[in-house]
Formats: sequence, C-alpha cells, structure tokens
Amino acid sequence: MQTSGSDWVSRRRNLPAEAGSPGEARAVIRSACLAWEVEGEVADDAELVANELVANVVDHAGTPCTLTVSMNGEELLIEVRDFYPCPPLQPQPVDPSSRRGRGLQVVAAVSSRWGVTAFHDGKSVWALLPQASPRVVLHAR
Repeated sequence: MQTSGSDWVSRRRNLPAEAGSPGEARAVIRSACLAWEVEGEVADDAELVANELVANVVDHAGTPCTLTVSMNGEELLIEVRDFYPCPPLQPQPVDPSSRRGRGLQVVAAVSSRWGVTAFHDGKSVWALLPQASPRVVLHAR
C-alpha cells in the first residue's frame, strides 16, 4: 500500500532472514510508537502485526525484508516487503492442535484492513491500524 502526501511520517529498517528479525521488528515499532506518542493497545497491536509479518517472511519466504512503519495521525501502516515472488498463504482455519499457523488471522483480527501488493520480485504485506480503538466514553455529571 502506498502512502501519499506529506502528512505521513515513516521509519524503515532492512532485516535479514534470521530468527532474531521479528524481535528487531518489534523494537523498531516500539521506538516509532514512542516517538509518535502512539500508546496502549494500538502500540501493542502494531508490535504484534510487525512480529507476525516478519516471522512469515523468515519462515516462508526466506529472504531479507524491509519493514516500514508509517503514521498520518489517524492510522498506523505497517508494511513488510520481501523478495519471494509467490503470494502469501491465505489465512487458514485455526487448528487448535497446531502450535503455529495463526499469523495472518492475528493480523486480520487487529487491523482495520490488510492486504498484499505484488511486485515482479516479491510482495509487500501491509496492515492498517486505527490510531485509537473505538470505545464508548462515558462522562460523569
């Protein structure tokens, strides 16, 4: 997904196809969220999404990847670009006996939208998270 206009701010990090990359992705997201004053559930969800998307690249694509996190004041966009031309697997039904295989379901559950942008040499999997979770606020009188 492309961000256009000057209202988006971004951070980008190239990550190797190594087991420690999901943790590094979480650290990048945590740092960006602190700098941009994104807190609470949104920051936690952003770390979770980045972790899952980078872990999928490490486990399935096996290529280096580029993590980009962008914010425009209303939404947080997390993109992970890999260099493996096959599309990602579609979310599968949850198998309660499996220890793994829930990454895209997690991404779909915590994001307002997610998708895939194909390139000739790979793809970018992205997820949008609203800056504030919709909640009912009660005011005492």
